[in-house]
Amino acid sequence: MGHFLQKSVSAAVLFVFVAIGHSALAQSIDPMASNNGLYPLADEYSGRFVVANLDYPAAPVDNGWVAGGGTGGPLTKDTAEAYAWAVLKQITPSFRTIMDDPANWDPSAAGWYDLVWSGQGEAGADGVTDPTSGREALMNSYTGQIMPADTFLPPYAPASELQNHAVIYYDQTAAAMLGRVFGNIYDPRPELVWFPEGAIVVKAEAVPMPDSEWPVLRNTATWKVFRPSITQQKYATGPLKAEVIEAHPFQMSIKIKDSVAAPETGWVFLGFVHDASSTGRTPWERFVPLGVMWGNDPALANDPAGGDVDPSDVSINSALQETWVNPDAPGFVINTLGWGMRLAGPMDVATRHNVLTPSGKRYTGGNHLRASSCLSCHGAAEFPFTANLYPAPNQHFPHDGDPFLLYDPGSTDWARWFQNRPGNIPMSGNIGGVALDYDMAIMFALSAFNRAIGNDTFVEEDFDVH
Repeated sequence: MGHFLQKSVSAAVLFVFVAIGHSALAQSIDPMASNNGLYPLADEYSGRFVVANLDYPAAPVDNGWVAGGGTGGPLTKDTAEAYAWAVLKQITPSFRTIMDDPANWDPSAAGWYDLVWSGQGEAGADGVTDPTSGREALMNSYTGQIMPADTFLPPYAPASELQNHAVIYYDQTAAAMLGRVFGNIYDPRPELVWFPEGAIVVKAEAVPMPDSEWPVLRNTATWKVFRPSITQQKYATGPLKAEVIEAHPFQMSIKIKDSVAAPETGWVFLGFVHDASSTGRTPWERFVPLGVMWGNDPALANDPAGGDVDPSDVSINSALQETWVNPDAPGFVINTLGWGMRLAGPMDVATRHNVLTPSGKRYTGGNHLRASSCLSCHGAAEFPFTANLYPAPNQHFPHDGDPFLLYDPGSTDWARWFQNRPGNIPMSGNIGGVALDYDMAIMFALSAFNRAIGNDTFVEEDFDVH
């Protein structure tokens, strides 16, 4: 039937109200939009615009990944570092341009794919497109929440708050599956979400701050994005206005479907960070492994400290058997590791501020709660969305710093997030729920589709990427 765009409806009808066996579309949303439709004026920006690649392969694609990454079987802490370097080597030929020559990044030419139902963004209260929503036009990035500066402890604290600007790309092997799920753009099939072995998804993340205000960014690449500044978002009294701002990519989060390396979950999550002290010749070559995670260490899930023998000691947790953290990674990454020092990246918002638990304990001020991890968060991906990304009794996940009700660490309820499940078993166990194979972005794309058809029951909050 040809490529994905040929299988979908023609571009001529993308903006109309279409009856699809449900109610007619409740609002006019372009599921194939590259971005949110906001562009800078010529005197603000003279560069090219990144166009989303939504032309998914019509047939399965083998990316050549060797199951197990050459480590010989299930991952261990002894083999995790070699595995991390093997994954980075796998994506280097096609992905390094986004760091080393971002002005010429072209996902279509590189063989990386964006997600449908994710570009257009949403209208604000005034009916005008919210400039923080959807993908912006310069790098095709999403925008996350504003993070407090004290997320990072001295001597690594930045001068002010940070905000994440991230791109999310699926390789050809992963994208062929997306083509099956969204083969009919107006009737997606979540039950078909099951990534092939070797599928890779990459999230590259940048912050709009000069290295003079945060030295860990020294010698990073520079992206340009079209978003409201942090200052605007915090203090503006009128409508927000996008502006061209510089952002510096310093984190990459990668997941790869590899049931040999991770037989219980099927997934290996990896973090890479920019090392300002690296002697690498280019920004890409200055990325080093932060860590690797292939399970939630469920045997330690009922320990209030997550298995960390001394939670007051900010160091690597030797009790974990399914997370490896690079002891040679830059020091700033320790501040933002997840619960019990499980893997989480600096921009992953795994550490929460202003938390209240059922026992009455409150985490405020400098008493932060490490509340999540790569696998525990993505393991909550299901449709309909009925379980929080964090170990919480409700679906609401507020911006960091706002009051957040979480279960008590180590409790039976808390431990549900830190189990090992294959990607076709939903975490909630609710009747009718469909697991989405550890993919959070697909969950939000399905939410956008349901918003378009007026099915508010299945609509989730805005996609704050992290």
